[in-house]
Amino acid sequence: MKKPETQGTRERILDAAGSIFAMRGFRAATVRQISEAAGVNVALLHYYFKDKAGLYQAVLEDLTDCGLRDFPPDMGVRPGDGPEARLRGFVRGLLFRLLSDRSWGGYEGKARLIIKEISDPTPYMDQVVERFARPQKEVLQGIVSEILAPHLDPLRLRACCLSVVAQCLHYAYAKPVIDRLLPGVGSRDEDIALLAAHITEFS
Repeated sequence: MKKPETQGTRERILDAAGSIFAMRGFRAATVRQISEAAGVNVALLHYYFKDKAGLYQAVLEDLTDCGLRDFPPDMGVRPGDGPEARLRGFVRGLLFRLLSDRSWGGYEGKARLIIKEISDPTPYMDQVVERFARPQKEVLQGIVSEILAPHLDPLRLRACCLSVVAQCLHYAYAKPVIDRLLPGVGSRDEDIALLAAHITEFS
């Protein structure tokens, strides 16, 4: 088992790397910038992550794994709940991962890093798709299929799933604008819960 100080050092590097990768992008960020922000020497960073690519992959893994662990796609869903309740849980989980101070929104750069990877993909985009997006797609597709049945049309199913996700992503993409236009729409749990209820009903 790792010593507590070792775990702390690794997490400190991941935190610093997430912020710098989000601000500068994978290609422009340097190992030296990250090591200085984390308060460690370059050799220690290489010891934990080998190189910049290894560190970037570790940051993406940490983001997706922690987000899904803390705010799963079935957030608040009880056994036996119908597809509408499960859709609300899916939307809540995604919004909390994107906006909550206790998830990506609370760590400088986390949400921006995911958005940047989506809008300007690196060679590691496949990793994000396989670890995060594809499992989410399967869950959402199953829920929406139940809601649309028996009038299930593949094109309509795809459009509905994309619409649900797009509404959620909008609040992360447009957060700087929303903060200025609608200051009350924030990252508090109650705000996010209201957004989730609205998106579910609107969908």
